[in-house]
Amino acid sequence: MPASGAVPPQRSLRAVDSRSPAVTRAVALLEELARARRPVALAELARSLDLAKSTIANLCTALEATHMIRRVDGRWALGHKVVELGQGFLAGTDVVQEFRRAVAALCVGGRETVLLAVLDGTDVVYLARHDGSQPVRLAGDVGRRMPAVVTAPGKAMLACLPSDDLEARLALVDEMPLLTPNSHRTVDQLRRDLAMTRERGYAVDEEQNTEGITCLSVALPGQVETPAAVSVTLLTARLTPNLREVLLADMISLARELSRTRGF
Repeated sequence: MPASGAVPPQRSLRAVDSRSPAVTRAVALLEELARARRPVALAELARSLDLAKSTIANLCTALEATHMIRRVDGRWALGHKVVELGQGFLAGTDVVQEFRRAVAALCVGGRETVLLAVLDGTDVVYLARHDGSQPVRLAGDVGRRMPAVVTAPGKAMLACLPSDDLEARLALVDEMPLLTPNSHRTVDQLRRDLAMTRERGYAVDEEQNTEGITCLSVALPGQVETPAAVSVTLLTARLTPNLREVLLADMISLARELSRTRGF
């Protein structure tokens, strides 16, 4: 599970094909601020989105008026309205509520850090998190976006895709994020990992994302249009063969239970 990650470059929006270019650009600006996770200067936003400073200034003014973004020392950051909208989504999504109930009932898995994620293009987005009772709090906040190729949930979901869909997504990966010495160096290495994931029915991140951290993940069966997965993350030093077996059984059970819940 991630502690940090590479941020893919934003494509140019100068010639975006949209029925409402202003809305598309506003959403792209919000996504850029979310990726940055810090206040961003107007000039930097203009470079990232490949738009004129005047266009960015107009977008920022409009978004500030609706509290979607705010000024921080002359820079721009997400506003409280984004939190309100996000909470509204979570409250109205049955699977998130069911995730919280079901994880708390797990005898062993409920003690660990467990996440629910969905696949968005080539990224993983975390929808819900259960912290368990372990003294070390592991990274992976709700709303966090990470490259799917460096996370166990991402690999679990990629492995379940039809081959044409998988290849279309992998074609968008310009380079593999090298986060640790165990990270995959090439897409071919990733493909071999996905083949093993497909064969055994679960994905493993063995310190490929963060040194000292192992993550096990199972995709929700039957989620074709909106791939989703659950994962459990813990310190590698704690993961005995017996604990690994029990946690995998919990994740498989949790994934099956959530797959019967409507809400995606």
